[in-house]
Amino acid sequence: MRRKTAFRSNRTKAPMQQFACLRGPAEEAVYMPLHGFTAVDLGYQQGNAVSNMVNRMDEPLFTTTYINLFDQIWNDKEKLEDVTALLCDHIASVYQENSPERIYFLILYHIFNEFLEDITADVLPNDLTGYQDSVVWQKLSTSSAMPPRESSISWKRTAVAS
Repeated sequence: MRRKTAFRSNRTKAPMQQFACLRGPAEEAVYMPLHGFTAVDLGYQQGNAVSNMVNRMDEPLFTTTYINLFDQIWNDKEKLEDVTALLCDHIASVYQENSPERIYFLILYHIFNEFLEDITADVLPNDLTGYQDSVVWQKLSTSSAMPPRESSISWKRTAVAS
């Protein structure tokens, strides 16, 4: 991660417009306004907002303007500070303090926790489908963080507290 990406943080108290610039080999596009970087904000999941319209612009005049603005802000050391090392060190400390299985479990939990809150015995997977023979199920069910399968309904509300 240290070699492939850079993270910068706003060092000012000034708000910044949120938009995303995508550069591909054949085209560029800008998406705005963004209100966050969650699945709901990006339009991948249904949210509870009355509306959440995000515009896609791919006209070269618009994309060039936004990409130039991004580059100008990204390269301004007075506005942004490089936090790549800090973030990588934090992630490394998380791996030192937790087993890979625990981290994997927490990632899965945070991805699926809203689904788990809504699950009932009526919508549990059919045991005859063989899902319990899958590699993922075996990893989760043998993890020390995963309680026995029979208690999966009550577990969903208490798993992260442990």
